[in-house]
Order: sequence, then C-alpha cells, then structure tokens
Amino acid sequence: MNIGKTIGYLSLAGILFITFFEVKFVPQFSLPTETRVPDPTVEADYQRCYQAQDAEIHKKAFDTIDNPDVQKLYITTNRARARAECRKLYPESMITVEQSLRFNLFDLTSRFW
Repeated sequence: MNIGKTIGYLSLAGILFITFFEVKFVPQFSLPTETRVPDPTVEADYQRCYQAQDAEIHKKAFDTIDNPDVQKLYITTNRARARAECRKLYPESMITVEQSLRFNLFDLTSRFW
C-alpha cells in the first residue's frame, strides 16, 4: 500500500471519528492517593431509615391535614427531625479509599446515540 492511500484512509477515519464523537480535551492527572469517603453501608442504612420515616411523615400529613400550607410545614419540620434521628442511629463514619494513578487526556461522548 502506498503512502498516499494510507494518509487518505487515516484522514477518512479521523473525519468519521470526529463526526460520530464529540472529543473534549480534558487533561486530568493525579498520583495515587488515599481519600476519606463516607462508609457506603452506613449511608445506605441511613437512607433506608430516612425513607421509611419520610413515608410515614407523608402518609400522616396527607391523611390528617387538609391545608396544603400546613402539610408543607409539617413535612418540612418532621423531615429535619427524621434526619437528625436517623443520623443519631447511624452516625457518619469515614473510610479510607485508595485511588490509583489516574491519567485522562480526552473525553469522548457520542453525538447520535
């Protein structure tokens, strides 16, 4: 294969690639580090607790209160109480997660699908 055809095929491939994908230049480099993140199991338990209490709050508000403004006030104040109670049951704990070397130069997103 001669060099002209090779350049032609590479040019065609490049044009098709740029046509079908949006290419963003995003240089991101990070060395291996240890970061602290919330423990996902404790956070999942907290979310389940909060969602259960939130469902009860909504059920009670819509079953017993007719005024929408009072419902909103009731839900808002009781949600804050539910958050505090669930956080007391499931206190936030942090775990150490090791992140490996990250090297990102380009982000590709499809244009048509």
